[in-house]
Amino acid sequence: MNDGFVRAAGEIAREAGQFLKHFSDHHRLNVEHKGSAYDFVTNADRESQRLVAERLKAAFPEHRFVGEEDGLDDAAVAEILNGDGYCWVCDPLDGTVNYIHHLGLYAVSVGLARGGESLAGAIYLPEWDELYTAGRGLGAFCNGKPIAPSDANELASAFITADIAASSPLLKTPNLERFHRVALAAGSARIEGSACVCIAQTACGRQDAYWNMGLHAWDVAAGIVILEEAGCAVSDIYSDPFRFDMQGGFLCTAPGLKGAFRAVIPHP
Repeated sequence: MNDGFVRAAGEIAREAGQFLKHFSDHHRLNVEHKGSAYDFVTNADRESQRLVAERLKAAFPEHRFVGEEDGLDDAAVAEILNGDGYCWVCDPLDGTVNYIHHLGLYAVSVGLARGGESLAGAIYLPEWDELYTAGRGLGAFCNGKPIAPSDANELASAFITADIAASSPLLKTPNLERFHRVALAAGSARIEGSACVCIAQTACGRQDAYWNMGLHAWDVAAGIVILEEAGCAVSDIYSDPFRFDMQGGFLCTAPGLKGAFRAVIPHP
C-alpha cells in the first residue's frame, strides 16, 4: 500500500474537520431534511464534501470519488467499490444531528477502496483534534501513535455503543428492540450518534464494540482499514465477511468479543 494515500487522506480529513469546527461560528447553518424526516443535511455537510472532493480530485485525478451527499444508493456505491479502480469514499460530516446541536461527537471520514477492500483511510475528530489513520499492511495510528483494541472478552463487562437506524418508524422499533437485548447483556451501552466516532474509539480500545443496522459505505470505508490494522474484528452482524452493500449491517469489536456479541443480537 502506498503510504502517500494515507497521508493524503489524513491531511484532507483534518482540513475538512477544521473547516467544520469553525464553520458554524461564521455561517448560519441551513438545516434540511434529506430523504426522510429523520435524516438531516446542512450547508456545512455540503461545503465539507466540496472541499474533500476538490482536494482528492486534484491529487488523484485518475481515481473516482463518492461522497454521502452525491445521493447514490448502497447498491450503486457497492458496485463502484467492488470494481477494479481506486475510489475515494467520503463522509464529510458524520454525526450531523450532534453537529447541529453543538455536540462534539462528529467526524470527517475519508477512505480509499478497490476490489471490495478498504485500503487506506482517515477519520478526524475535530473537537478532540484526533486523527486516526491506517493503510493496508501499514498499521493504525492516532495522531501518529500506534493504536490497538481492548482485551475485552466478556460481554457482561464490555462497554458497547450503537446507533438506531431511524429512516422510518418500521425500522426504528425493531432496532430499539435489538439494542435493548444487547444492552441487557453488556456491561454498559450507549447511543452516541456518530458511527465514525464510535469506530475510532473501538479501534483505539476506549470502547469494546460498536454495531449498526443502518449504515452506508461512506460511514465505514475508512474505518474498516483502521479497525483491521489496529487488530479489531470487523464483519456483517450475522455473517462473514463484511460487504459494501451494507445489507448485513456492521459490527466491529475487540477480537475476543465478536462471537459473544453476535450470540445476543436477535435476527431480523
